[in-house]
Amino acid sequence: MSPAEFDTYFHDRASRFAAFYRSEPVARALGRGPLFDRLHSAVDIVTALGARSVLDVGCGSGPLFAPLAVVGVRVTGIDPAPAMVALARAEAERHPGSVSVQERGWETVDEHDAYDAAVALGVFDYVDDPADLLGRMGRAAPHVIGSFPAPGLRLQLRKLRYGARGVHVHGYRPDDLRRLASASGLVVADLRPLGRAGHLAHFTRAEV
Repeated sequence: MSPAEFDTYFHDRASRFAAFYRSEPVARALGRGPLFDRLHSAVDIVTALGARSVLDVGCGSGPLFAPLAVVGVRVTGIDPAPAMVALARAEAERHPGSVSVQERGWETVDEHDAYDAAVALGVFDYVDDPADLLGRMGRAAPHVIGSFPAPGLRLQLRKLRYGARGVHVHGYRPDDLRRLASASGLVVADLRPLGRAGHLAHFTRAEV
């Protein structure tokens, strides 16, 4: 699908996706606990690295903003969907001086060493060229953190559901992530399981 169609899909469903993060207990009761598992793990990794600046790719409504801002991390969130950006900017206003939001897609990420870490949660699921995205993030920051859904029945059901709306969904095995890292000039520093939902990966540059 074209970037415009992709952006429209998430623009139209911004409130629905944002609702997943309103209550962790409710999300877990509905079987969406991995959303918070990957969120908490990403924050843990950023904190352990001592990162002071983070690029949040596909920031959505900004669920990463508060947990990072509260520990003194400056966050730049980017998202191509206008409705998502509106929600993210409203969340950013709660953290003045710590969070900025830009309306743009990952294809525009061309910064070099502008951040300590780059994070993409729930983004690689839908990207047809993951090596390009991972490479861009790896040039923007020496550490990259991303979530990757696992192949299986759950993913096949998502493919059917999203595919009916023209959105591609991709799954990754651990070996796929290592190959992807190698193709992007990175290595897998840490791989954390998210149950049946997949993995959270921490990549670093080969020389880091």
